[in-house]
Order: sequence, then C-alpha cells, then structure tokens
Amino acid sequence: MFLEEWFAEKFVTPLCHYYTLEATITYGIILALAVIGIYKLLKNLKIKIDKNFFLALVPFIVFGGWTRALLDHNLYQGWWWCSPPIYFLVFLITITSLLLSLKLEKKLKIPYYKITFSIGIIFLLYNLTLTSITNWTSAATVLGLAATWAAIFFGVHKLKPKILSAENAAIMSAHLLDASATFTALTYYGYYEQHVLPSFLIGIAGPWIMFPLKIIVVGGVLWIIDKETDDPYMKNFLKIIIFILGLALGIRDLLTVSMV
Repeated sequence: MFLEEWFAEKFVTPLCHYYTLEATITYGIILALAVIGIYKLLKNLKIKIDKNFFLALVPFIVFGGWTRALLDHNLYQGWWWCSPPIYFLVFLITITSLLLSLKLEKKLKIPYYKITFSIGIIFLLYNLTLTSITNWTSAATVLGLAATWAAIFFGVHKLKPKILSAENAAIMSAHLLDASATFTALTYYGYYEQHVLPSFLIGIAGPWIMFPLKIIVVGGVLWIIDKETDDPYMKNFLKIIIFILGLALGIRDLLTVSMV
C-alpha cells in the first residue's frame, strides 16, 4: 500500500505537470539505458550516423515536440503523450518507420532515409491540421532570441572553428531555442518550469538563468564528447541525441507559448 502511494505521488500524479527528484533520476537512468540500446541496434543494422540519417530523423524530432505542445492545448488526449512517455512512443514510431524504410529500400531501390523522411512528413502534416498560432508576439520573441544566439554561436564558429565546430554550434542553437522559449513563457506568460534543477535555479535567479545554464551544461558535455570520444560513430550518435533533446523541447515550448 505504501509503495503504491509513493509511486503515485512521485510518478503518476506529477505526469504532464511537473517532475519530482525521484522521477528525474529514474527517467535519467532509463534514458541512459535506452541510448545504449539504440546505439547497439543501429550498429547491428549497420546504419551510418551521417547527414542522411540525421535528415531522416528531423521530422520525427519535430513531431515529438510539436505533439507535446498540442497536448498542452488538449488537442491530443492521453497520458502516453505526456513527457516522458511520449519519448518512448515517438521512438517506437521512428524505429518502426526506419525498419520499414530499410525493407522498402531493397524493393523500391529508394534510399531508406528518403522513405523515413517522407513518413515523418505525413505525421507533421496531421499535426498541422490541428495547429493554430494565435500569439505571434511570443513566437517572434522566442525566434528572435533564438536567432540572436544562433548568430553568436555561428559567428564564433566562423572566427574560431577550432573552438566551436559547425555541428556544435547547431546543437547549442537548438538548446538555446529551448532556453529562449522557456525564458519568454516564464517571464511574460505565467508558465512554470517543470524540471527539478532548472526550477530550483529559476527560483533563485529568475528565468534568465536558462541561458547560461544551457551554455555551460550543453557546452561542457560537447567539450567532453569531443575530447574523450575517439570513435566517430559514437561521437556522432551522442551529438544527435543531445540535439534531439534540445530541439524537441525547444519546439514544444515555442509552440506551447505561441498557441495561447
């Protein structure tokens, strides 16, 4: 009985609303295990982690964040569209599409990534029929802030490519889209942060802390990957995972605050 109440309090009740420390740790462990499993699966399938693979994933990354925003506005129904269950659901959709594309590649003589990309576009077109942007001011604010950060990162890359590679600049830009959306939503529209650590820091310093937090954490992780990872396959894989986490959350937050 106690265990059931504890599980409900820490995992069930907060679903779609906020994260507890226990849930954050548990989800982090699950994510780490999932990353290992996905890496082994891609290795077994002999899929190259290159720009074509990334292109195939883009619609599904967008779909995940977009769908989560539509749930925020009750345009999707069901707990499985909440975070983090949605990540597992979108992964199943993505991997199913990928496996189907690999089979069709042999029969149709069409590169798998083009088929996977096309399947993803179908999901996006469905979401488009549900979407109505009503707050263009918030959308412009978020995109303006994000574009400014992207200009800074790619400017640094242009001047000092050894300090910041183009791919790292893109990853940082994706995460600063998330930071820009969070800052705008919390500062001007009365939203609240769901995650434990950012919520704690925002309570102390305010929403602006998301900018240095993202730069320090994401930049630090990328620096470690570049310094410590010798396997190009693993390096590209880890960077795609980090990019996904930034872009999916950024799109979710951007659309959520733009559809008020």
